[in-house]
Amino acid sequence: RSTRSQEHHHHSWKMSSELVTLFGSTLYKNEVGEVGTKAVLKGKTHVAIFFGAAWSGSCKQFLLPLVQVYKKLTEEKGKAFEIVYVPATVPGRPPEDEAAFKELTSMMPWLAIPVHRKATHKKLTRRFQVRQIPMLVLLDETGKTVHRDIPPAVTHIVEDSDGDAFADQFPWHEKRHSNIKQMLGESFIKGDMSEVAINELEGKYIGILFSATWHWQCRRFTQMLEYLYEKLKGEGKQFEIIDMDYSSEMPWLALPQKAYEAKQQLGEAFRVENCPMLVIIDPEGSVVTTEGVEIVSKDTEGECFPWTPKPLYDLSTLEPEILGEMNDTVTCVCLCEACDDATKEAVAEAMMPVAEEAFNAAKASGCEAGMLFFTATETSDVVYQLRMSCELGEPQPGVPQLVILDIPDSGAYYVFDGENISTENVAAFIEDYDEERLDRRELQDDDEEGEGEGEGQ
Repeated sequence: RSTRSQEHHHHSWKMSSELVTLFGSTLYKNEVGEVGTKAVLKGKTHVAIFFGAAWSGSCKQFLLPLVQVYKKLTEEKGKAFEIVYVPATVPGRPPEDEAAFKELTSMMPWLAIPVHRKATHKKLTRRFQVRQIPMLVLLDETGKTVHRDIPPAVTHIVEDSDGDAFADQFPWHEKRHSNIKQMLGESFIKGDMSEVAINELEGKYIGILFSATWHWQCRRFTQMLEYLYEKLKGEGKQFEIIDMDYSSEMPWLALPQKAYEAKQQLGEAFRVENCPMLVIIDPEGSVVTTEGVEIVSKDTEGECFPWTPKPLYDLSTLEPEILGEMNDTVTCVCLCEACDDATKEAVAEAMMPVAEEAFNAAKASGCEAGMLFFTATETSDVVYQLRMSCELGEPQPGVPQLVILDIPDSGAYYVFDGENISTENVAAFIEDYDEERLDRRELQDDDEEGEGEGEGQ
């Protein structure tokens, strides 16, 4: 018996240590002040992170029903469940002030990240790719994401005001984390109406296509996709496409016409709002990318198939799957075009551990990486443009330069002061960025370059 209780104890310790890393050593409780994270989360099997903001009306509207669900789960059902409120960092909005934070948390029977810990707010907002609030993320006891299905969770709770139905479904497993392959069903049809069973697709990457034959953009995209599909098939690549809609002309597979439910579920899981949309999943059924349309449009020959994400990219040979993401993700780039091969290798080696940590954290969080990492080893249009926009000047032989780009934040960027690109320095630079200790500048557009010169940069 004693060994069993020790095991359980070790397990709950594992949870709180993961969460201390995530939330920091203390949390705020209304009317109590700061409490130790480890102690208050001990023994909890699920913790939800609630991203919101005191200025947001929809967050306040969401609060009351969420309180009902929380009370049902913790008081009536006796679940080992906790919520942690995080004031989300939203570009163009000022951070939450203490008065607004206190007023909001006075309505919350749960915990919050203390208001002054801006770096933690920023880190969590980035890690869980919070693009809209309110947002609810559910973690299990190891800190792994169980549920990140934002609008549905919020609307379910708001529509179900007494919280019963939602509380009964706890712990809300997310549609998109449940294996996508299982959602596709057992069999598919070809253009000639013959059937193909799902086990014939073992070991293949699958593109799930949402498009409308009457729409010119969809038609144009479908032509590009057909070329790529035939080319990859011809090269013997493990690739298949499943179209949501059948047409006798299609070279690939489609869901059977009777599979209404699967279509609806897939549409909801990927929040398909406009078409065409192409989602690519790996042979295990996990999502590789939802940006398939952008990838096919850039990598028309399929040279980068199967487009699986990596921790560290080279900006000079830019992989197509990543270009579009730079505009809405914080990016850390080390420019080393004028360095020798040994230095280029050393820079990549120094960045890799930091990049891998962010990459693995994103995997556990069930979303894309919150920060992208690049080296730039050769000159290219993209690299040159970046140098000009960040006013870095021409590349100097043997001198690597490190920058962080935060394009979503009105084109903000930050330049590392120094030439020693070690793993410690890269990590410290990112920490300084989170703590807002760095000198913030804004990207120069080509047409504005002349105007900005008079201001002390």
